[in-house]
Amino acid sequence: MTTNDVVSALVRDLRPVVPLRAPTVRAWYWGFLAAVTGGIAVAVFGLRADLAATASTLSFRVQAALLVLATTMASGSALAFAIPGEHLSSIRRAAPIAAALAWGAWLLAELAAAAGSSSTAWALDSGWGCVAKAMTIAAVPGAALMLMVGRGASVDPRRAVAYAALAAAGVGALGVEFTCPNPEVIHQLVWHFGPLAVLPLVAAPVGAPMFARWMRRPREPRL
Repeated sequence: MTTNDVVSALVRDLRPVVPLRAPTVRAWYWGFLAAVTGGIAVAVFGLRADLAATASTLSFRVQAALLVLATTMASGSALAFAIPGEHLSSIRRAAPIAAALAWGAWLLAELAAAAGSSSTAWALDSGWGCVAKAMTIAAVPGAALMLMVGRGASVDPRRAVAYAALAAAGVGALGVEFTCPNPEVIHQLVWHFGPLAVLPLVAAPVGAPMFARWMRRPREPRL
């Protein structure tokens, strides 16, 4: 077999591949999906009775804004890490984490203020129901984002998974803020912020190896 025959055989088996859209565009698509599916899940669980009054407070607005920032920036970073050679500045890498930590710091500051005026501020209840709600609200957006990242060819699956997990956890945490009627700061810090902080730390080392193997499987042309 000649060299030309080998080349012809290789070319004959090739299929056209459509390049991925820009990470920013794909992040907008995912954001729309997350808003719709998350909104439906929140409606199913039911809005908290005091939402109208709570949503008008500075505290709620600041926390919601920090969650939205963390979620949107984390999704963009995850999708950027799906593209080989895509450069992310240190600011873009740190921004989602900084926004998430800022939410935790805000809650800590509120807890310190509450502890100064109430002896029950540290009384912690069981909030596993909120954790379950957060995971349910985040399930569809999280799965969709993982699929979108997996359609790329990430050379850093650990970071891709960590940012995707942070984005999904952000959707869940934001949804719980609209459904949970418990106003206690210690409850919000442990049962709302806690899963957001833990999930990326667990997902990165546990999920990255499986995710990397999944990305290497034979698949259809990428869109």
